[in-house]
Amino acid sequence: MSFPHRPITLILALALLSLTGLGLAWLKWRDSRDFFDPHVLLSRFPVEDSTVLSVDVALLRGAGFLTNSKVPLEPEYKQFVDGTGFDYRRDLDLLVASFSGSGSYFIARGRFDWNKLRAYAASQGGSCYQQLCRVQGSTPERHISFLPLRDDALALAVSTDDLAASRLTKAGQRVAAQLPSAPAWLSIPGAALRQQGAVPVGVRVVFSALINADRVVITLMPAAHGIEAKMDASCRSADDARVLASQLRNTTRMIKESLAANKQTQQDDLARMLAGGSFDETERRVTGKWPLDRHIFDTLTEGL
Repeated sequence: MSFPHRPITLILALALLSLTGLGLAWLKWRDSRDFFDPHVLLSRFPVEDSTVLSVDVALLRGAGFLTNSKVPLEPEYKQFVDGTGFDYRRDLDLLVASFSGSGSYFIARGRFDWNKLRAYAASQGGSCYQQLCRVQGSTPERHISFLPLRDDALALAVSTDDLAASRLTKAGQRVAAQLPSAPAWLSIPGAALRQQGAVPVGVRVVFSALINADRVVITLMPAAHGIEAKMDASCRSADDARVLASQLRNTTRMIKESLAANKQTQQDDLARMLAGGSFDETERRVTGKWPLDRHIFDTLTEGL
């Protein structure tokens, strides 16, 4: 007895299975790409004038950065990291965050042990209902809430509202603004810069002039010498832009003169980095850039 059609049938079946598998893989890739599209991802955050941070940790890690970081994390996030055994240097691939008066919001892409996360919430005196977990933060008015958005994506919030993370579960209207393409960037509204203590002490001498800007965007991009920091500040008028550029150039010149005259200042990595700044203005925009060699970058990010 012979079965002349069986080989053909088997080949067709295998081909169909292969095409189905490829189709499912393509759909999964497309869904992942759409979910992590920055314009879609940012639409999940509260709609308000906030400071926004985006860091492609996987790309920077692959380029040899952030491997020996010892910088202190934001207290609640550090508490979360320590309690869950989640090592952001190994397990985190992407972090997008929003900081405003209503709280701090994070969406992280990476590898998570959800059972450990729930156990962490219980060990801290918190609780979980369905997927949302809540934990007390470092002060009475700060509450941590988190939940999975996907197997590889976590939403976390620090706010007076202990359900705040649930605000990140749905995407809103796609953000239309042009976003930086750099692996790490920070967008700061002028209102935030004008708040007391908003500018870190170490860079206040240079960036105090930025308090009159409408918005400032700082980007970090790997370069041949290590990494390059760039600034793009939008101002209310062309006159404001010229004044800002002049202030930044004058301050940079003063730092250079201090470095030349003071041996102690010459050992200050931050001062040496700021002294390398150059600036330009075009209509209502002021741009700047600072080259960072790998040593300075490691020093400045120690604690992140």
